[in-house]
Amino acid sequence: MICPVSKAHQRGAMAKMWSLFPVSQPDPLHLRAIWGKGVPRSRPPENVTFNAAAYPSVTDRKRAFVDEALRLNAQGYNIYTCFNRIRPDFEGDERNGLAVRDSDILHRRYLLIDFDRVANSQPATDDESNEVSAVAFPLEVDLFSSKGNDPLTVDSGNGIHVYLPVDLPNDDASKAICKQLLKSFGSKYDTPTVKVDTSVYNAARITKVPGTIARKGLEVPDPTGYHERYYRMASVVE
Repeated sequence: MICPVSKAHQRGAMAKMWSLFPVSQPDPLHLRAIWGKGVPRSRPPENVTFNAAAYPSVTDRKRAFVDEALRLNAQGYNIYTCFNRIRPDFEGDERNGLAVRDSDILHRRYLLIDFDRVANSQPATDDESNEVSAVAFPLEVDLFSSKGNDPLTVDSGNGIHVYLPVDLPNDDASKAICKQLLKSFGSKYDTPTVKVDTSVYNAARITKVPGTIARKGLEVPDPTGYHERYYRMASVVE
């Protein structure tokens, strides 16, 4: 990639994820690795779950997750995880490759509000990245800052992810609420070039792991720096 990032820097950024997505003793940690759209030498997705049976210590479970995330990310995969809690009896592990389904989610703790560029087949330029942040900012003010709270926000590498705490059961009524909320956010905050993704309302929705490199399309160097397109590291916005 154009701008190399050290593994130590990635680990530090990943450590901040656990404040957003706390892990209780029985919680499985699910990792999904997906090859970036438009990135050459495509490979099939991989699903890896770290559970309490194999890792009774939450610390060891987190460490295993981080190690595997960095290994697969270095190979070229984009790395995702579930932000809603998974049922402790989920049967996935490190070998069987089971993907988390909506029925495997214990309850909803967040609704993901995903702001992204309309034309998003390539890595964003700095100006495009700043534009997405500017479009997301009014929502952050409306939902968080105006109430005296800090927004729960991740720079996904090409867009902005805002996590709205919802604390809802995993049922059809909650799914309908989340679907309608995303539609209303899109109606209020969309611009011609930046949109709220209204399709991310399902309970088992995955999200980009902070500290991992986000790859989409091909990087485009630019000596001036103004039009450079490069793979960025996802990070918690503080």
